Amino acid sequence: MAIITVTPQLLEDIRQALKLPSFSRPYAVLLDSGDLGTVFTYIPLLAGEYEKLPPELKKAAYCLDKGRYGLIGYLPKTFETPRDGNVAAVSVTYNEFGSIIDLSYTLDTAPETVYHVEHPLRREKLLQYAKKKKLPLRSAVRSSK
Repeated sequence: MAIITVTPQLLEDIRQALKLPSFSRPYAVLLDSGDLGTVFTYIPLLAGEYEKLPPELKKAAYCLDKGRYGLIGYLPKTFETPRDGNVAAVSVTYNEFGSIIDLSYTLDTAPETVYHVEHPLRREKLLQYAKKKKLPLRSAVRSSK
């Protein structure tokens, strides 16, 4: 499922569905809990607003947490580090079922510091970035036994 970013028409449709005189709210930022990088910016929906939306407009809302929804305003096209420097190397650890359990990277400006990426959207972008830039990728498999 592709992520839908807001458009003026989408905001107008949501405003009408919620019967609001205007739909003016500040953007918020969802940060990765690992390296504090930006996952995306969003317009928060207030409590109860998601439930009032018709099904076709609910598709545009992203579930941030239990009972918290937002409309995505900006989604980075590529992986962005929250610090100065470029990604120098990437390490990925899989479990025995092929699921990623840890993904980290180092920067060219601080090769001794490892930054972990937790959010699935940023993990996907980091792996795509590493492949595109032909960065060294260390893989490991960790058994739960």
